Amino acid sequence: MRLHQKVAALRLSRAALYLILLLTACKRLEKDTPREVREAIAAVQQKYCPDRRLCVFDINVQMRGANLKVVGEVSDARVRQDVVQAVKAAVANFKVEEEIRLLPDEALGHRRFGIVRVAVANLRAKPAHAAELVHQQLLGSILRLEKHEEGWYYVQTGDGYLAWVPAGSLQLVDSAGVTNWQNSERVALRANEGVLRSEPRDDALPVSTMVLGGVARRLNEADDGRLGAKKKWLALELPDGRKGFIEREHMAEAAEILPSSPRSASQALAQAKKFLGIPYLWGGTSIAGFDCSGFTQTVFRLEGIQLLRDASQQARQGESVDPGSDFSALAPGDLLFFGSKPGKITHVAISLGGAHFIHCSDYVQINSLNPDDPDYSDYRRQTFQLAKRFFPPLASNGKN
Repeated sequence: MRLHQKVAALRLSRAALYLILLLTACKRLEKDTPREVREAIAAVQQKYCPDRRLCVFDINVQMRGANLKVVGEVSDARVRQDVVQAVKAAVANFKVEEEIRLLPDEALGHRRFGIVRVAVANLRAKPAHAAELVHQQLLGSILRLEKHEEGWYYVQTGDGYLAWVPAGSLQLVDSAGVTNWQNSERVALRANEGVLRSEPRDDALPVSTMVLGGVARRLNEADDGRLGAKKKWLALELPDGRKGFIEREHMAEAAEILPSSPRSASQALAQAKKFLGIPYLWGGTSIAGFDCSGFTQTVFRLEGIQLLRDASQQARQGESVDPGSDFSALAPGDLLFFGSKPGKITHVAISLGGAHFIHCSDYVQINSLNPDDPDYSDYRRQTFQLAKRFFPPLASNGKN
């Protein structure tokens, strides 16, 4: 090897070694973020965003000697300001820089909302189809967009949950588009499943499927004279402008299917029992499959009560109830919460009154907390933690 080649190789080796040492040092420094800084950031998070499933608080610290940079994303301008001030106050001897992006991302432009245009939109923990399913949203649901990444949108749902949804599941609109959709004559599917067809005929090609609670815009009625029975159809328009027809008997006013005020515990139990046998699906909140909190959220939403997404969140809602030593004080419609560790809620069910309850575990089923009952669940009794009330109690308890 010639001399100049050896020199060049030596310089390259030294440069590579320096880079490795620099990266190693950076990692060490990042791990050595001062405790005061970590505590300051944690305090701001606790103040503004104690539940990161409901707000964006993604803050990291990069350190280079006496220089400290706060980077990340937040969804509240006050948070960005308070984080920087708290860090500066915590380490006055550091030079503090800030590179925190405020969401929604300005790159979204004026179309910062998405209306679900498919029967069921699957929301995931990360922007990938193989990522964990964490939530679902039905046709016609309005989502707030936070940012975009390679065919996915990071969104916030009507119940506040943050997750990623495929761009193809949404019709993007601005605030005027949201108002137009909300003010239109909307109807919702009252049956468990339905098919929107290209013509008012049973054998016409499908335009889209629909599931219970899915919402579309009503256009007008149509009669299919060829069927001979003057079967009534409704002409509907989806959020993306696609049009089709569906049997009138399958639809009702959206406000009837998705009321804005609570109905009754008896109606909630009747609705819950219609779901018996539907299989468990992690992240599922639709008739196609439920997880435990997706089941309770769906039942309550159809009866005019808006629950948060996860069991641990739902446990923060409602009025606390003393179940009694034999669970006789539980009223129909109470929510029961379970977990194998004290204070950690991992499962939720709906009380049928007394010891019996309905829940989604493997599938929607009825069990009991009473050892004398044939459907007794010892595991649920051992892990029961608390109960919350949302409906006024009915006149009598007991298995319904």
